[in-house]
Amino acid sequence: MSTSRHWVYAGLALATGYGVVRLIEGPQLKYGVSRVLLVGDSLAVGLSPYLSVLAGPRRVAFDSTAAVGTRIDQWANNAALRQRLATFAPTLTLISLGTNDAYMMGGAATAEQQRPQLRALLSMIKAAGSDYVWIGPPLLLEAKNLPMLAMIRDEVPMSHYYHSERLDLPRGPEGLHPTIKGYAGWAGALWTHLGG
Repeated sequence: MSTSRHWVYAGLALATGYGVVRLIEGPQLKYGVSRVLLVGDSLAVGLSPYLSVLAGPRRVAFDSTAAVGTRIDQWANNAALRQRLATFAPTLTLISLGTNDAYMMGGAATAEQQRPQLRALLSMIKAAGSDYVWIGPPLLLEAKNLPMLAMIRDEVPMSHYYHSERLDLPRGPEGLHPTIKGYAGWAGALWTHLGG
């Protein structure tokens, strides 16, 4: 068994310890039918290999596009994302953004500047025929802009928002990014939430 597959299955077992609760409404995976695109920042970079491993045996097509340090506004009118949506044609887009936005200065004023950008991003995804789930950031102990996180939760329906902050993820030394075990557990908990 490959190392990443080992960690993913360990993560699935760990996910059961998180008390994962599946909402009845909201997007769900359909084996052999779903096409999942992951979009986001460094947290998406870390989640991608584990979600890819989980998708394979379920015959769920999986692709990702992620860049370290990116924010909502950088994806809102991104031509490369628009092209990826057109060529890959996802049925479900997972969005892992908000962490870098939460570290922006400016409080509520900056959050309000990002609101139309978030709406534009969701509009682009929906216009491509894809449903979506916003993967909320894990608990951010030193976030400078808590109104930003509140704005995201205000804009995204509860059935389409995954509350990662409720998970107790093992973190690396800098306290932000999960460890290998943390990413695996996070991916497993998210996959279970989606009905995978």
